[in-house]
Amino acid sequence: MVDGVEITWIGGNCPVQSEGTVDGLPYYFRARGMHWALEIEEAPGSTWRHEEPYGTGPFDAGWMPEDEALSFIEKAVGLFRSRGSGAAPSGADAEQ
Repeated sequence: MVDGVEITWIGGNCPVQSEGTVDGLPYYFRARGMHWALEIEEAPGSTWRHEEPYGTGPFDAGWMPEDEALSFIEKAVGLFRSRGSGAAPSGADAEQ
């Protein structure tokens, strides 16, 4: 895993979820349905979010293998750090 990323929990099916920190900021990863997303809380009420489609069926993301989830977390962390395309800030009521 990437330096500065601490995973405190990862697992489950329908959804696959993970929690931890990125550079000391709390993150939440969730894969369900046909997409996965990573949210990083930059400050109270200010959440950075990146989401991508996954699979072709309505339950594919919920059965994502753990090693694949870890690679998506790593990808999103890279985007967060560079503020790359495909990511946007969201409010406290972001879809989870």
